[in-house]
Amino acid sequence: MLRYQLFFSVGVLFISVWKALLSNLSTVKATASTNLGLHTTHAEILVIYLPIWAIAALGIYALTSVLYRVATFGDCPGAADDLGRRVIVAKEKLKGAGFSF
Repeated sequence: MLRYQLFFSVGVLFISVWKALLSNLSTVKATASTNLGLHTTHAEILVIYLPIWAIAALGIYALTSVLYRVATFGDCPGAADDLGRRVIVAKEKLKGAGFSF
């Protein structure tokens, strides 16, 4: 399965569940107040703004993922030396072609 198909499938599933929750909002509020101890207005706000909560959670996940990858990025001393040698060779070729640095 391609990545866009995965995101599309999850998005359709999320919208379907959200629409079902909105359709049965009175039942959801009653269930949340009796089983979870939530106030009915809190349950209503949670269901209505569920897409915003999902986008915020996705943003937090993306931020922490990027920060983790940056923090654990490995150094490659051999690659740095190779790149430095290639820069020197490129400068020499450009000087031979008439460029000055």
